[in-house]
Amino acid sequence: MPHVTMYTTTVCAFCLRAKSLLGQKGVEWEEINLDEHPERREEMIQKADGRRTVPQIFVNGRGLGGYDEICALDKEGKLDSILEMNPEEIAPPIEAHHRVLILGSGPAGLTAAIYAARANLNPVLVDGNEPGGQLTITTEVENYPGYADGVQGPAMMDDFRKQAERFGTQFIQGQVEKVDLSNRPFTVCLEKGDCFTVDALIVATGASAKWLGIESETRLRNRGVSACATCDGFFFRGKPLAVVGGGDTAMEEALFLTNFATKVSVIHRRDSLRASKVMQQRGEKNEKIEFVWNSVVEEVLGNEKDGVTGLKLRNIKNNEVSTLPVEGMFVAIGHVPNTQIFKGQLEMDDLGYIKVNSGSTYSSVEGVFVSGDAADSVYRQAVTAAGTGCMAAIDAERWLAIQEMN
Repeated sequence: MPHVTMYTTTVCAFCLRAKSLLGQKGVEWEEINLDEHPERREEMIQKADGRRTVPQIFVNGRGLGGYDEICALDKEGKLDSILEMNPEEIAPPIEAHHRVLILGSGPAGLTAAIYAARANLNPVLVDGNEPGGQLTITTEVENYPGYADGVQGPAMMDDFRKQAERFGTQFIQGQVEKVDLSNRPFTVCLEKGDCFTVDALIVATGASAKWLGIESETRLRNRGVSACATCDGFFFRGKPLAVVGGGDTAMEEALFLTNFATKVSVIHRRDSLRASKVMQQRGEKNEKIEFVWNSVVEEVLGNEKDGVTGLKLRNIKNNEVSTLPVEGMFVAIGHVPNTQIFKGQLEMDDLGYIKVNSGSTYSSVEGVFVSGDAADSVYRQAVTAAGTGCMAAIDAERWLAIQEMN
């Protein structure tokens, strides 16, 4: 077996996802936790050609990049070869047919798995490219019942997953590439080429973070541009930073970054925050946070060698252009539902959220049930996602029972 080294931090969603992918392949690795060994931070940056994000994964000294990069290699069928896996070590083919398939591993998908497994439906859950969902890039979760003192988002999702595993849920690492809902049983195909049929489909694909969509943001991603403060804030100790956004996520990122930064500038296109009152108050009371109102990012300044050096901002009211000197930018401008593969097959609203029948998780296609943020554009909370995951499993169980009686 090759020598695999992974640089991580303690609270890092993408580190957990990388470990999940390599773990399912039976790969062992040497982990260097930079929270525990901060003296090795510069070592990682140098080996990773200037990247300031975790995880960074090396195989026999060769840098593969982070989670997104190893996912891409796996999709292309190259990762197993790089890991020097023998054919007999590669996971056996997925069974051709399943009664219940769940797409997504956030609170909705994992709750659906718990209920479906306890109902002896032998559910199979496809992790997707973001195992654990949005909560794995959340720091402190204080509003989920049962966690009296709060809980870290990744730890909470780990609890959910262990509970689903305990009842027999089978997990598949991968991303769905296409589905065919025109006939039952439905057909689901993964990016890696595996295809199988399912009697009942539970959609819990959630939503993903939006990016600004400008060229400089893409060019400097992982070199000072990030969407995960808990993953990458460590690399910016003693530096000025910026957070783009005005909701709860933006304030949560900004507050977390004050643990490292000299100053955090919150850039918002409006003149007031959309965040909840409690989050607004925390931000306003923090001396390290300042607000840049009515402004948008026109360009991220910097280069691949030095990383981010500043932001070119435009005031949307008077079009005045200014430069804000920062060494990192964290984007927190909202989310888009991960429902693209269902377009033309399931009824959706104008924003891409899947429509469900009132008071249930039934979609426009019989046998397809939708839970969590894939259908919820209003509440978008962990507890409501878990609730609809429960509903989807119960709806699927009752629907399957009726089908089997006929």
